[in-house]
Amino acid sequence: MGEGTSSVDAKTALRRDLRAVRRALPDRPERSERIRQVLTTLESVVRARRVLVFSTIVGEPEMAGVVEDLQRGGAEVGRPEDEFPPTWPEVVIAPGLAFTPAGARLGQGGGWYDRFLADVSPGCTTIGVCFREQVLDDLPIEPHDIAVDIVVTDRGVVHSAG
Repeated sequence: MGEGTSSVDAKTALRRDLRAVRRALPDRPERSERIRQVLTTLESVVRARRVLVFSTIVGEPEMAGVVEDLQRGGAEVGRPEDEFPPTWPEVVIAPGLAFTPAGARLGQGGGWYDRFLADVSPGCTTIGVCFREQVLDDLPIEPHDIAVDIVVTDRGVVHSAG
């Protein structure tokens, strides 16, 4: 098979391994709180009026506190299932199974965020969120994979393009 198949196979194996890593973390609530503290102090997040935030699935950092903080600060918060157009948000907070220090992202495999992020407005800040163990030096990236501007973990900002 071609190079594309090996990339798909590598992504599939990596996704399986990273889901196991994420599930094994015993202190996700405390780490999610540290992520919330970092996210809600980022200048782009503080001044945003329209923020798209992912709906947490099992193993991901919990976003309920982030949503509460944003709403308390007067921001309108959207979720992917609300079907906002890519031009709506000023900030997108996206999950990932892994990120690189340069902002490359490995998602769940459905491609929703790659399609959405490809069409956000030029001034929109994209922020990837994960636990520190999910930051890897390298990922199998394909042309359709969209990087994020900032990567935030429970240990702080790992990457910032700005």
